Amino acid sequence: MISKFNKYIIALFIKNTLIVQIFVAIITLIANTFQHTKMLNQYDISFYTLIIYDLMKIPYLLYTTMPMTIVVSTMLVMVSLLKSNELLAYVSLGGKIRNMALPFFISGFILAGFLYLAADTINPKTMLKREQYAYKYIKKKKFSISGKLTDIWLKETDTRFININFMDPIQKKIVGITEYNLNNEFQVSSIVTYDSADFVDNKWQIKNMKMFTMHPVPTMTNETPHLSQDRELFDELTSLPVLKPQYLSLKEIKRISSILKKQDLNAAKYELQLYKSYAHALSVLVIILVIFPLCIGFSRNHSYIGVASKSLFTGFAYWLTMASFQSLGKTGLFNPIVASFMPVALFFLLAIYLIYKRERAG
Repeated sequence: MISKFNKYIIALFIKNTLIVQIFVAIITLIANTFQHTKMLNQYDISFYTLIIYDLMKIPYLLYTTMPMTIVVSTMLVMVSLLKSNELLAYVSLGGKIRNMALPFFISGFILAGFLYLAADTINPKTMLKREQYAYKYIKKKKFSISGKLTDIWLKETDTRFININFMDPIQKKIVGITEYNLNNEFQVSSIVTYDSADFVDNKWQIKNMKMFTMHPVPTMTNETPHLSQDRELFDELTSLPVLKPQYLSLKEIKRISSILKKQDLNAAKYELQLYKSYAHALSVLVIILVIFPLCIGFSRNHSYIGVASKSLFTGFAYWLTMASFQSLGKTGLFNPIVASFMPVALFFLLAIYLIYKRERAG
């Protein structure tokens, strides 16, 4: 059972978080609107249209700024408990500092779940809707959720590589396909070309297939104007959402990464984005557990300005550490898991140390 004091802390934390988030939302809206005022003349749109466009990005911006919001809201909770002497009364009555971690842990766990939901569902949908809104009402152009892929190299088997000149996943159409078949010495033994492949009636309809042998000289051995095939590789490629990363759910990113790894292609960029989203959700939980013991102090010299300074400095240190590890992950120095979760692990250990240090000091 959760005690009344713990429930009080959770309620106080949620209240302060909402207040800070509303403040951040207002500041964000004002900053974005001023930044985009040049669009009023550039696209001849109304101020109302611009406001709607900026409002649609607020969920994504609140998601990205949540760790710093948590720093401020946790600090406000602790300052409130100190000013009202509630924390002093709690400790005087035998309360343990480590037990105070429970309401903060519960609050952080709830927020972590919300951030995961935002990364997987809310952000991709709202950012996609925002882009559609921009094309329809600002740029006044037709919006296509998929891009075009050109000059793709893939491995279908250990002895077959494929080059694709152009692919349209929406129309399920592939143009300019060349297969390179290798012999045991890893030399090209034969080449097969297709003018195009269209997915019709659950089959890939191949047009103008030509087969060439390479030894002793390149010679065409077969030509077929039309062929119907099952091609798993083509199925996987045209099912991929060819979108900007912010439009993709975590499940879609995971699927893209899986297919790229299956083709022995570098999937580090997608894995880094995936694990970064998981780490971002966990970061609020860790930051809460670090900040609340930092704010505890019962001496007469305990300064609220000092509390604020330490909290903000710690939040900035976490952001700097996370950014540094992400940069090292992009360069390949750390694998995506280490780059994403190492800062979380380091600050979690720091939280445990601070909690027990404050308890011994009390």
